[in-house]
Formats: sequence, structure tokens, C-alpha cells
Amino acid sequence: MKHTIFYGLTGGIGAGKSTVAKIFTQLGVPVLDLDKVGHQLLETDTQLQQQLHQTFGKGILQPDGSINRQALAQQAFTCPTNTNKLNKLLHPRIQNIEQQWRNQQTAALAIIEASVLIESAGVQRMDGLIVVLAAMHTRRQRVLKRGKQDKVAFESIVQRQCTDVERISAANFTLYNDTDIPTLQKEVQQLYRTLAQHHP
Repeated sequence: MKHTIFYGLTGGIGAGKSTVAKIFTQLGVPVLDLDKVGHQLLETDTQLQQQLHQTFGKGILQPDGSINRQALAQQAFTCPTNTNKLNKLLHPRIQNIEQQWRNQQTAALAIIEASVLIESAGVQRMDGLIVVLAAMHTRRQRVLKRGKQDKVAFESIVQRQCTDVERISAANFTLYNDTDIPTLQKEVQQLYRTLAQHHP
């Protein structure tokens, strides 16, 4: 039986990783977004919510008792100890869902997207790694334009993520996203053809 090859997809905040994932989806490649899985768990897993409440206190809760993701991030990323506490609660659950998804795949090629794939050692679970890169000033502009994070939030996220040098050294394939969407689409289509030849 033919087995699916799983490529990890990552990149720093604002590099365009999600756009690349979207293009792969349009090409018919199954994509799992681990960041989204994490967000869904925070919303739906009541046991996780209780454990986070016990670990980080009432300050991370919304008035309705649900998790305030921004407040949780502020608490969890103040120091490495707190980050580890969050990761110990969240990562095994994410990996469990990832494994279930992997078991369902029948395509020759599938993509698993995550913003901290290298930092969390998730890359070790992949058959290969695709990294999306863009200049820091381009990334900053994109993020500020979205309006979800300000400069301070952007810089703090960049500090928590690994460097482009580390990404490049871990990557099997790199995509540069400094121009426009049509150029990126062509790059992804070319990469898709290469991967399809490697894994027919």
C-alpha cells in the first residue's frame, strides 16, 4: 500500500506560510494547520481549559469562562518556564489530533503547517520541511497591516520564534515571498511539481 509523504510547512510571522498552505490546498494537497488545531482545542477542550485556569490563574479567562488567547499568550510567554507549562498541556493534544489526521490520509503528499514547527521539535515527525521566507521589514508591514498585532507584539513573537538562519538550515525546500501573490503561486506550483516527481 502506498503511504503518504508528510512535509512540514513553517515560516516566521508575516512570511506568508498560510498563503502558501492555501495555494497547496488549491492544488489538491491535503493541509493540516496545527496552529488552528491549537486554537480549537483552547475553545472546545474543557479539561484543557480547567488545567490552564489552574496553571495560569483567573486572568486568562473571559467573563463567560472561556480562554482569552491574548491573556494566555501574555502569561505563557513571559518566561521559558511558563512557555514549557503551556507546551506540556497543549502539544500532546495537538500531536494526538495530528496523528488521527495522518491516519486518514490517502494522497501521495500532504502538508502539516505550524508556526513553531522547528522550535517545538515537530519537524522531527515530518518526512521533509518547506520554509517560507521574507525580509523582516516586509513581514512587519504585513503584520501591522492586518491590525491584529502592534509593533511590540510583532517583536515579541519574532523573539519567541527561531531565526531564518535556523529555518534555512532545517529546510529541504525554501520559498521566498518578498514580491506578490502571483509570483508566490508560481513558486509553489513549481515546488509542487518537484515534490510530485519525488513522490509520485
